[in-house]
This record gives sequence, C-alpha cells and structure tokens, in this order.
Amino acid sequence: MNNNVEYVENYKSIKEEPIEEPIDEPNKEDLIIDNTEEPVDETSDETIDEPELMNEPIDDTTEEPIDDTTEEPSDDTTENNTIDTNNENYNIESVDIEYTIDFLIPNDEKLVDIEKINNKVDNYINNFNSEIMTNYKNEYSKIYKKYSNMNYKIKILPKDKNDLVKIVVLKNDKKETVIKELTKPNYLYYNDILNELKTNISNEREKILFHYKELISNKELSINDKEEFQKEKDKFINLLEDYYSYTLYHKKMNKISTINSKSNLLLQTLNTIDTLETSKSTLIGDIYSIDTALINEMNTLNSNKLTEYNSIIQQLLGKKIEDIKKDTKLKEEIKLYLDTTMKHNLDSKLKNEKNKQDNYINYIINKLPILN
Repeated sequence: MNNNVEYVENYKSIKEEPIEEPIDEPNKEDLIIDNTEEPVDETSDETIDEPELMNEPIDDTTEEPIDDTTEEPSDDTTENNTIDTNNENYNIESVDIEYTIDFLIPNDEKLVDIEKINNKVDNYINNFNSEIMTNYKNEYSKIYKKYSNMNYKIKILPKDKNDLVKIVVLKNDKKETVIKELTKPNYLYYNDILNELKTNISNEREKILFHYKELISNKELSINDKEEFQKEKDKFINLLEDYYSYTLYHKKMNKISTINSKSNLLLQTLNTIDTLETSKSTLIGDIYSIDTALINEMNTLNSNKLTEYNSIIQQLLGKKIEDIKKDTKLKEEIKLYLDTTMKHNLDSKLKNEKNKQDNYINYIINKLPILN
C-alpha cells in the first residue's frame, strides 16, 4: 500500500450566490478577516498622512467647500441578540465586548458616516434573526416532507430580474397547478467581497489623492472640476462604508473581541482517503486568529518540556539501572516530564477556538424570503 502525503493550504473561494439548502447553515468559510492590516497595494505613508484629502476646501473662494466629514456618533457596545445556528434558536449571552470599527487608516473615520454603518449592520442582524427567516425555514422543511411523493413536483426556478429564486410545488398532472411557492432569501457571502473591496479602496485612494493634488495646484477651478471631484469622493466613501459595514457585522454576529492581542496561526489536520490499492493523506491547513497569550503559554510549555527532557537525559548518562531506581528525585522529574495535563488543557482551548471559528457566520441576508 502506497502512502502519499501532500500538503494543501485551504484557501476556499466563497461564491456570492444563494445557498441551495437554506434550511442548513451555509458552508462555513475559514478565512479569518484581518481588518487591521493595510491594503496590500496601499499608498505610501507620505501620501496617507495628508490631512487635506477630504476635510479642507480645494481653494479659498467663496464657493461651497468640498467638506463631507460627518459627526461621529459613539460606536455600538454590547448587544444581546438571538441567532439561529443549526436550525435551533439560542440566546447569545451578554458579554462585555465593545464592537468598534477597525479602520484601514485613521483618517477614514473622518470620512465615513458611522451612524449609517451601524444602521446597516443592525439591519443585517435583524434580517438574520427575523421571524420571517424562522418561518421560511419551517416552510421549506415542510415542503420536502409533505410533497416529496409521486403526486407532486418540486422545482427551483432560475433567478428572476430581481435576482431572486423561487421554489414551487406543482401537481403532477397535465395542468401542473401551483400548490405552493417560496421565494428564497438572498445570501451575500462577504469574505471574497472584502478582499476585492480592499483592493478597490486602495486603488481609489491613490487616484483621488492624485486628483486632489492636481486640483489644489490649479489656481483657476471650475464648478465642474469640483463636482467631478465630489463624485469621485462619494464613490470612495461608499466603498469604505461597504467594507466597514461587512467587517463590523462579522465582529458583532460572531462576538469577536479585539480586547486581547491576536496572532494568526496555521492549524493543520490530516485527511486520509483509502482505496483498494492506495492510501492518500492530505495535510490541510487553515489560518486561525488565536489569543497571543494562549500561543505564549504553549510555547513556554514546549520550552520547559525540552529543558526537562535534556536534564533527565543528562542525569541518565553513565548511571546504572540500580542507581536510577534508587534516585527518587530523578524519578519525580521523569514523572513530572511525562505529565500531559497542562498540554491537554492547552490543546483543548486551542481546539475550542478552532471549532468556534469554523462555525463563524460569514454571510449576510440582504433580501428576506417571501412566503406565499
């Protein structure tokens, strides 16, 4: 039997399409959203720090300045929501988490409408927890239980002009009378969208800064110049607000606290597929965001175990078996070295965190279902 082991890093692609089985949870995606890092192709520090980007008028004329900054309401704090996972309702216990927005650069806070972002996030959460969604799941389940026989046909129709999909139950006769129909909710999977948004934000930031420098160097500005710049600015702000709405929603829905320092860690699992002739093992790795304190504990434990091992080996060198049996101190050291209680505890914490992130909600219900 051949044993082929290969390593695959699991970067899954999320499709922006409704799930086929709305009763079940949508497929869980494992990529950890990293809101705090600069975009890959972000502009240089010298350009980013320029405070005049949006908050100062282009010139000192009496015409209305291009100033679109908004007052910043306080961020939302803890919430006690009811969410539905695995088709069972359960309450999220109130926890002391302050859900703040992780801005790509500090100046973004002066550009976006914080209240608008919070309202969008609240709307997404309300959709997720809505009674309509609960009723839809129940109705969907009943369809496949009640009408899965020769007397009926169940069809899923193609998307309509509003990008909605209908499930219809027809009588299995010549007339094919419609007995029941459901319009599926629209699911938006945002991980891939976030990556694309980050790139677009970076590109637009560079373009708008360049345009701004051109404008302030021009002594004679027309109204059209200002209007054109305002359009570019609005487009840029819309991109920012979309990005921050999705990332804030992700934190709130999954109760992700940023109080503790986090580090990205690659955790691997071995997946073996046996056939009659071969056994192929694939090492699958996913990136997880783990508390730095937990990682430090594990590193400290491993370091201590290595020190204990070296000390034991050093004491065993040149000793007879009779002398080893009489050395109570050495036996205690060996016993301590073989004790795996702390390792099991740390492994359990790591496994729990991994399972929690494997079950993160990573989609938005941006259109509720319609029950007929």
